[in-house]
Amino acid sequence: MRIADILRRCEPLRRRAASLLLWSSFAVGGLAFSLIVFPALLLLPVSVRHRRRYAMAMVHRCFAALVAACRAMGVMRFDIENADRLRHLGRVIVIANHPSYLDVAVLLALMPRACCIVTSRHWRNPFFAGIVRAAGYLRNDGGPSLVSASEATLADNVPLIVFPEGTRSPSRGRLGKFSRGFAHISLAHGCPILPVLIDCDPPAYTKQHRWYSVPVVKPTLRIRVLDAALSPGVALPPGGSAGAPAFRPEPSACGETNAAQMPLAARRLTTLAEHFFIDQISQHGFSRT
Repeated sequence: MRIADILRRCEPLRRRAASLLLWSSFAVGGLAFSLIVFPALLLLPVSVRHRRRYAMAMVHRCFAALVAACRAMGVMRFDIENADRLRHLGRVIVIANHPSYLDVAVLLALMPRACCIVTSRHWRNPFFAGIVRAAGYLRNDGGPSLVSASEATLADNVPLIVFPEGTRSPSRGRLGKFSRGFAHISLAHGCPILPVLIDCDPPAYTKQHRWYSVPVVKPTLRIRVLDAALSPGVALPPGGSAGAPAFRPEPSACGETNAAQMPLAARRLTTLAEHFFIDQISQHGFSRT
């Protein structure tokens, strides 16, 4: 057997070992930051706002290093389109589908400062509890409490990252049902919404795969940052335009939306966004197997 054949057969094993090293380093690093680094930030004589910004900057650099290591060690390829649109965001809600474990890591690596809406279990996780608290991430409790909690973050010109599915997608090219949290926030505060499409080909680190399950072919994580025009008062167009401005709820559905109108408006915006993602996933070829 030729050396080239041996190396080719050993490639998945090498990537599995590299993946194990990266995920172990990530877990140990998360624990160290939660127990040592971020508690040390409390000693700095600065405001809570500045402390949160320092924490967000640290998270950004750590995830940028993780993505660079994934690339350098041959664990995964990254194909990112319009990344510059994420680097200088202000008061905006970034929504994305969620096919893999690495989605949030890559988005945070691309955004120098951002606030995530995370599930309550992360607040109890010893590896990440210190991180989510120091960076001021929002707990996904839903309802009015989430809308109120998001107000200060958006007022500080910090973008929100939301995965409306709430968990990883059920399979490649398919979406889980969108929850309405992002829609309530957008309507309550009049925030634009920036859609991001994510795909992993072949699938890796998905809901159906263990972290150590490595495909034979090196996977590519594809990210497309879109600017698609949508609003709750307009029917979904047959095809979104990647060059249009970020979609924004109509003024009548934003600050002027009363308590009685809000649930219906949020439902409508959520449905529009979900259908838009389904359409765009198909258009960009993310549903191919």
